[in-house]
Amino acid sequence: MDLTNKHAVITGGSSGIGFAMAQAIAASGAYVTITGRDRGKLLEAASTYSNIQPQVCDVTDDEGVVALRDAMNAIGGTDLLVNNAGIMNWFDIKHGFPLEKQLQEIDIDVSGPVRLVHHFLPGLLQRESAIVNVSSGLAYVPYASALIYSASKAFLHAYTQCLRAQLASTSVRVFELLPPVIDTPLAADLEPSFPRMSPEKLVSNFLKGLKNNSEEITPGQSAQLKLMRRVAPGYIFKQLNKQQQT
Repeated sequence: MDLTNKHAVITGGSSGIGFAMAQAIAASGAYVTITGRDRGKLLEAASTYSNIQPQVCDVTDDEGVVALRDAMNAIGGTDLLVNNAGIMNWFDIKHGFPLEKQLQEIDIDVSGPVRLVHHFLPGLLQRESAIVNVSSGLAYVPYASALIYSASKAFLHAYTQCLRAQLASTSVRVFELLPPVIDTPLAADLEPSFPRMSPEKLVSNFLKGLKNNSEEITPGQSAQLKLMRRVAPGYIFKQLNKQQQT
């Protein structure tokens, strides 16, 4: 996909993976709108490129998502929708964890992408466009300490596959980026033994996959998890979750 002069929307674009994607896509010649809940962080992130603009939008807020869509339509529409916003809670359910936080995680990580696709799809269908859902290597093999996150990414993986099948005869391409552990604040509490990939390396893999029309982009350890899920699902689950079983 040639990004020159395209209009892209990246949710959760003020930091981490989303920010690295915004910079790279802007450097490729696209006009990028980044969204998030913190106006200050958005303004700071957008200041790095003249073709990045910020818009406050909470993916759990239906009216906010509609306002974002309408704002994009006012400047010519959306060519690339990147569903990147997400949160991850680490907890042991035996010790209790607030239900409202579990449901909030589902609303952001599951309902958010569904809400964005629902509202943006009519416009996307009118042009050569693409949807990118950012899930995780944990969609292949769940990590018990990230209970809701793993389940949410498994949902997003299945949702993306079904979305791709339903849109196969249209002008909308559907991609999925399944990152391994990325060196961002989201993974700060993860065991140090897990290798981390830089956001910049991840995005380099992503852009290469987008250029080559690779519908499922699995950088680094995500490719290994995908393979091991096929050949030895029980083994790889136990290996990943050793700490939970002791």
